[in-house]
Amino acid sequence: MRYLTVHDVIWINTAVTGSPQRYDFDRLENAVYSQYAYGQSRDVLAQGARLLARLLRDKPFEQGSELTALVATMVFLRLNGYTLQMGADEVQSVLAQLTQGQLRAIELISQRVQPTAPADDALRHVVAQVCQQLHLPMRAALAEVH
Repeated sequence: MRYLTVHDVIWINTAVTGSPQRYDFDRLENAVYSQYAYGQSRDVLAQGARLLARLLRDKPFEQGSELTALVATMVFLRLNGYTLQMGADEVQSVLAQLTQGQLRAIELISQRVQPTAPADDALRHVVAQVCQQLHLPMRAALAEVH
């Protein structure tokens, strides 16, 4: 099982927003730790749903919390052998449904996830792949940051 760290999520936020953002460390740390589940540590989909829901609810970043939540969740799933099927034209609608309570994170994931081989790539490459899938304006220079 591969998990995202607080630093990974900060990097993802910088990649999707194009610049470093202020954040509330306690909210961010709590959201990131929601990936872990004692007694359910092999349920990747539930762990991804908790990560998405918590990042959306806590909004730890000054800008880009919602998009960071989606990309981080998609990266977490991809690292652990799942792909969340979503087109670039759906991102804003799905995020609005999630934040307005019209769609639960676990519903989104269970409806749209497909098993795949776990990504063996470095985090930055997986983030770049997800951003490309969603047609996000990730700066090329950020994709090369370690």
